[in-house]
Amino acid sequence: MENIYEELGKWISLIYRQFQIYINNELKDLNITSSEYIFLIKLYENKELNQEKLSSMYYIDKALTARSLKKLERKGYIKRYKDEDDKRAYRICVTNKALSIKSRIDGALNSWDKIISVNISNDEIKEVSRVLKDMSLRALEKSNDKK
Repeated sequence: MENIYEELGKWISLIYRQFQIYINNELKDLNITSSEYIFLIKLYENKELNQEKLSSMYYIDKALTARSLKKLERKGYIKRYKDEDDKRAYRICVTNKALSIKSRIDGALNSWDKIISVNISNDEIKEVSRVLKDMSLRALEKSNDKK
């Protein structure tokens, strides 16, 4: 009999990989990758954030965040500048170029949601999301216990 947790991990991994491929293809002409668009999403929502906050929002390593933000800055999608209150930190905001493509990113995300949720009710999606969130938070707790 197959291990149910192995099976769960397999399907989560498959959805994640396929989503990355989908987003990379959909945003290819904008020169934005699946590892970069997530930061634009949070910056659209919050107008301006510091690098550390962006890392913590996604539970992503600070070095990976810094690399992705440098790429977005080189491409003209964000501006980074020294935080007035903490000279060691950077504040980040989107540029007009990034604002001009917001609807494209939103459209790609909405299309993906429709693709994977055919014949699945909103209640089922909410329940799956709730369960995965709970499992993720327990995984993070366990990971933080080891530090």
